[in-house]
Amino acid sequence: MRLNLLLVAGAPLALALSACGGETVVDDPSDPEQIAQAMGQLPEPQAGEYSMKGELVELAIPGASEEEMGMMRGMMEAGLKAGQTFCMTEEMAKNGYKEWLTQSQNVPEGCEFSEYKTTSESFDATLACNNPDGTNGTVKLTGTVTSTSQDMRMEMDMTSPDQGPGSMRMVMETQTTRTGECAA
Repeated sequence: MRLNLLLVAGAPLALALSACGGETVVDDPSDPEQIAQAMGQLPEPQAGEYSMKGELVELAIPGASEEEMGMMRGMMEAGLKAGQTFCMTEEMAKNGYKEWLTQSQNVPEGCEFSEYKTTSESFDATLACNNPDGTNGTVKLTGTVTSTSQDMRMEMDMTSPDQGPGSMRMVMETQTTRTGECAA
């Protein structure tokens, strides 16, 4: 069974925007300029070492045996609980969350924003995915962000020609926090 979409769990998916007072809704989420403008309203993240930990809340894969589900769940839970660290350089921080989101987040191929809205402290976005390999579905991201932290919930529902009938569902929650300066 090919589950390349589960690679998403290897790095925190994240999205964040803010607006001064009230909610900001991007009129055309497929327009990179609107997304870039909205991302430019975010607080600039602080450069430094970050730690990400998380929890696998739900995992359902149609057609997978209990043994396969147990192995997948075990690997994903172990990786999320162990966490990962990464260094956000000064250059990355100057690019704001755009760099963090577009280059380090393993969004599945063929996904584009279909909804994009924020407040000054929270975000809510949906990506519609239509991969050339026939994998289709949605990834919903909700959470909060500051210049030194991010709490996020990701809900992914996907269908794939490789998995048989039904939708694969995965729900993860992650917490990313600045822990200090980057190691040399």
